[in-house]
Amino acid sequence: MASLGNLFMGLALVAALVSIGSLVWGRKLGVKEGEGLTNIGYLATFGILIGTTLSITILTSAFLQEDFTFQYVAQHHSTDVSPLAWLYKFAAVWAGREGSLLFWAWLLAMFAAFVAYRRMSVTDDVSNMSLAVLNFVQIFFLTALFIPLNNPFKLSPDAWLGPGGELLIRGGMNPLLQHWAMTLHPPTLFVGYAGLAVPFAFAIGALIVNDPSERWVEIINRIAVFSWLFLAIGIGLGAIWAYVVLGWGGYWAWDPVENASLLPWLTGVGMLHSFTVYRRRGGFKKWSVMMAVVTFVFVILGTFITRSGVVQSVHAFQEDPLSLWWFLGMMVGCLLAGIIGVMIRSESFKGADEFESLTSKDAAYYFNNVLMLVAAVAIAALTLLPAFGGRTYGPATYDAIARPVGILYVFIMAVCPLLGWRRTEGSAFFAKLKWPLVSTAVLSVGLIALWWTVMWPHRLYDNPEANPFTSIVYTYEAIAGLVVGALAISVAVYLFVVGARNRAAAKGEGFATALARIVTKARTQSGGYITHLGMGIIIIGLVGSGMFVKDVTLSIENEPGSEFEIGGYEFRFLGFEEETLPNNDHVTRLLFDVYRDGRKTGTAQPSQVRYFLQDQTRLLVSVIVEPLRDVFVVFEGIDQAGNIQMNVKINPLISWVWVGFGVTVVGTSLAAWPRRRRDAA
Repeated sequence: MASLGNLFMGLALVAALVSIGSLVWGRKLGVKEGEGLTNIGYLATFGILIGTTLSITILTSAFLQEDFTFQYVAQHHSTDVSPLAWLYKFAAVWAGREGSLLFWAWLLAMFAAFVAYRRMSVTDDVSNMSLAVLNFVQIFFLTALFIPLNNPFKLSPDAWLGPGGELLIRGGMNPLLQHWAMTLHPPTLFVGYAGLAVPFAFAIGALIVNDPSERWVEIINRIAVFSWLFLAIGIGLGAIWAYVVLGWGGYWAWDPVENASLLPWLTGVGMLHSFTVYRRRGGFKKWSVMMAVVTFVFVILGTFITRSGVVQSVHAFQEDPLSLWWFLGMMVGCLLAGIIGVMIRSESFKGADEFESLTSKDAAYYFNNVLMLVAAVAIAALTLLPAFGGRTYGPATYDAIARPVGILYVFIMAVCPLLGWRRTEGSAFFAKLKWPLVSTAVLSVGLIALWWTVMWPHRLYDNPEANPFTSIVYTYEAIAGLVVGALAISVAVYLFVVGARNRAAAKGEGFATALARIVTKARTQSGGYITHLGMGIIIIGLVGSGMFVKDVTLSIENEPGSEFEIGGYEFRFLGFEEETLPNNDHVTRLLFDVYRDGRKTGTAQPSQVRYFLQDQTRLLVSVIVEPLRDVFVVFEGIDQAGNIQMNVKINPLISWVWVGFGVTVVGTSLAAWPRRRRDAA
């Protein structure tokens, strides 16, 4: 079966070469003479999908059957015995570098096949060349799979297996990966990564055929939104996993691999807004091309960071010098293709980029692009600096950049819909801004009250001797973040209210009906407003959960009835529970009743699992969720004196991050929802 897997990967590689050759030669022959070859190029694209599908099916089947003759299966099979064991068997396919690359190649083949299916009846020049570029990218991934360290179909050494095919060595999936969020985190990221190859391919395709019209953007706009959405979902799921699995109480540590997924998300924001200007105004043509290129380059950079070993990370795979040069070459080649193409086609892709005022909508889009690009480049530089002999920067440095940049971005995002194209008339702008300002003031008062009562006491308690200047900056950043978040929420709600009122008056509909029609009919615009609403909620949650966490490590007596108090919560120790699972994994669980103001808020059950086969311990945190804060409890072990070592965190407003994330997903999903009619040729 392993040989078949390699054979099907090889056939997919041949199909990619055939497709590229047919599409390029067909264009050279002309529309009529080259039609047959062009069609072969489209059909060969489906062949790539067939080959990669058969390969990944073989690998998946090997995991389901626990066929340890596959070295990859022996190293990454799941040993879980919970009700989710079946899910982890599937998730093991992308748990390591080899399977994740094959999974990515398969997803890329699916996107290419979708493009081929949608454009085969048209076979216009820009679609033909873009499909060729997309399949050229596929060649890099398929070829990388034949590098020994990347091949998922390597056979296990004979010494690993018994006479009946049983596994003689200890191994299996990292227990930290056996969580529902982590089973979904990689595939959603990979969908985003693979999908962002499509805007890149069409941007290069448009340069090749010298087509500066908005057609290429219209063809791929919803694919771009869809891909950016899945990238965002992947990042969010990774944050949830980090919060509840790793045991440190946070959800973003500025780890190099975490940064790798954030970079294309940031530039993707600029890319999508550039596409909007391209489609509506015929502007930002070069911006659109280069943001599509840079976004995909950052996707490859993420692969480079994760698989090359060039930067140390707890999430990175084994170092592979060949992959380092392979993906570095791919990254440089993609970037040069975009830069040289834009230089050659500079005159053709000159757009209507001028704006008469810095307070216009055009200017807001421009500043958005610059801000996202600069932020991404700065984070990439800080992340890669250790690889070139530079110092390693910690979370404090990243936070010092991210906080003001994030606040400024959300402010621009909030105000942009109220601005006019090219120039904003002051009277019209303030007429629109009046009610959002009133709403912002009301919300801000409530949020600042929460800051004073729920967040700031933790800061004072944990930092009684903090530098006064630092405290002032901290204070103003927090208040600014809360006010800007309130503004984003207010503007989004205002736009829906005004839009529904105007439609109700024009169509004679009720307010609720008009609002529903706006949401369902103008999906792109409504989805954008809902996304802005979600971002406003997120930034409020980030202020509380990122800046005002109470973090206490303590030791308590190992006696039922032991009590302690943290942040207004009283904890009463009830005792231990121990359990040995059928696979010999051992669970130790502590029980605490938790009270606030004399009222029981819940029972905390922090645990530890000792995994028998992996010889590894995992912390199972316990989280009591309330609207204004989470109580995060970790059992860290027993010291030599027999006392229980605990870590307790009070995380203000962290639920707002998850709610805002959900609202953002809903808004972006609405914007990405396909039209009823197919895109025009």
